[in-house]
Amino acid sequence: MTAPPSPVTVTGTTVFSKDLWNNGPAALDAWMRDPPRTVLAQTVAQSIPNNADTPIALDKVIYDNYNGRNAGGTTWTAPAAGVYLVTGLSNLAWTGAGNCFVGTHLTVVGKTTWAASEQPSNPGPVRFQFSLAALMPLAAGDGVQLRIYQNSGTAQPTGFVTGGCRLTARWIAL
Repeated sequence: MTAPPSPVTVTGTTVFSKDLWNNGPAALDAWMRDPPRTVLAQTVAQSIPNNADTPIALDKVIYDNYNGRNAGGTTWTAPAAGVYLVTGLSNLAWTGAGNCFVGTHLTVVGKTTWAASEQPSNPGPVRFQFSLAALMPLAAGDGVQLRIYQNSGTAQPTGFVTGGCRLTARWIAL
């Protein structure tokens, strides 16, 4: 009788590639159960300057299985090529004038914006909250940012009601 083959061990930071494919079904299964994904949140208010598309500093890591968040918390870096489902939630307190606007963007740094939501502030509300989602084709090493733009004439703070700004990303396909 032949002994069964020894199990394949896969670390939590294995990147989907032809090498992983060649390691067999167990390696693929382990990777697919925990692909690159992250949930980042903001717990400290941030000042968003007037007339500047500003990356949000996400200071709390809720989950980041590939440690893709940069030191400043403004960028999450994709560890593997593929299509990612990226979502963002922005929250901006508002003391600015009417006849201005606020925008939120999901951006691949140095490349393009994949999702945007913009709204005039007329009449001027007390808070802006936007929820965005995009299927983003990313190369390994691409950085993703959640950004807020506002043109009220003065800096405006991010705010917290039931939650602050958040960014999530999850690899879903090659």
